[in-house]
Amino acid sequence: MNQRKITALNGSGQTQSEVSQDEILTQHKQESRIDSRVIAERAGIQHENLVATIKVNKERLRELGSLPCQSLKEFSDSKQGNLKSREERPEVSYLLNEFQFDYTLRVIHWNNPERMNLFKLDVTKAFSMRRVAASIRREYLPGYHESRDSLKALGALRHHYINLARAENRVIGLSAGERGGADEQQLGLLVVIQKIELAAFGEAVRSGMSPGDAVREVARRMEAFATLITSSPVMEIRE
Repeated sequence: MNQRKITALNGSGQTQSEVSQDEILTQHKQESRIDSRVIAERAGIQHENLVATIKVNKERLRELGSLPCQSLKEFSDSKQGNLKSREERPEVSYLLNEFQFDYTLRVIHWNNPERMNLFKLDVTKAFSMRRVAASIRREYLPGYHESRDSLKALGALRHHYINLARAENRVIGLSAGERGGADEQQLGLLVVIQKIELAAFGEAVRSGMSPGDAVREVARRMEAFATLITSSPVMEIRE
């Protein structure tokens, strides 16, 4: 069966950056950060020079938030000859928040302003999308629990929850286990789908419907919703 991912951009003529936010940002203790290695690569500078600049400005950067660093590997500078005469030291990278990234760009020097401007734009967009996704995720989680509690009230068993999740994933274009990586558009669709589920499960409770029939009814309503925003079928209803 052909499946088509539904997104708010389909057919709208809008375009997205070729560089995804996941290629630019990393998640550190539930906070979006950018690795100094990414900055060095995209800015066209040596990472060790950037690390040196960060260390010089460490106190100022810490005024803008915590400044976590991570050890990448142990290495020795074999090009200097006698390894025993040199101490091994950890290669580190720093994880900067949005404000620290902005400050760092103000104090480093680069040879290609146009390249840097495009990089700044990509990073700004990536942080912005992460904020939007975080906001939608906060709305998604309560609706998720309400939907599952409504299904539980019908006497649902484990396979009913599995079938419901599969139906949701088909509509938004996710495979099993990918829910945690859903983007802001997919999370937005899930919020809408949860409203559909709550209404259907409420009616099912009042009419004495079985949990299996209730899940199939929800699946039919999802399909009806999907046809409003895409011209091709996106799911099938199974027992």
